[in-house]
Amino acid sequence: MSLGWFSNLADGESYFTNERLVTTAWDALTDAQKNKAIKMAYNRIYYSPKYDVPTYADASAAQLTKLKKVNGEMAYYLAQHLEDEDRRKGLQAQAVTDAGIVKESYNKDDLMSLPVPPFVDALLKDFKTEKAFGMVDIDRDEDESVDEKVDEF
Repeated sequence: MSLGWFSNLADGESYFTNERLVTTAWDALTDAQKNKAIKMAYNRIYYSPKYDVPTYADASAAQLTKLKKVNGEMAYYLAQHLEDEDRRKGLQAQAVTDAGIVKESYNKDDLMSLPVPPFVDALLKDFKTEKAFGMVDIDRDEDESVDEKVDEF
């Protein structure tokens, strides 16, 4: 059975050993906590309406290469920031919009959104459910001028 998009914890450990420069928050975790961080990171991405990602079993080899990075980076974010995020989301849930002591202000519209680090979001660009808005240049193909009234019959 897989562990998120890693085959097992050793596969996750190899990501941090071979690909991530700073690993302080990860290294401070026990193996049990590392397992939880990987599972929680997977769940945050897999169940997010922002992304349509395959499971470990359904992912292609190329997708797994990218999704392992996603899983590792999201797990690292959670290892480093989850406690602070929980506190801030708790304040937002209580309708706090400004915290005077720390001089923070919270966007009330972001209460229900869960943070995803920019690097993780960039890695997931091919899996996004919302597509970017695009524009095209449209030429006029008629003889009337722009001032011509066309609504009168």
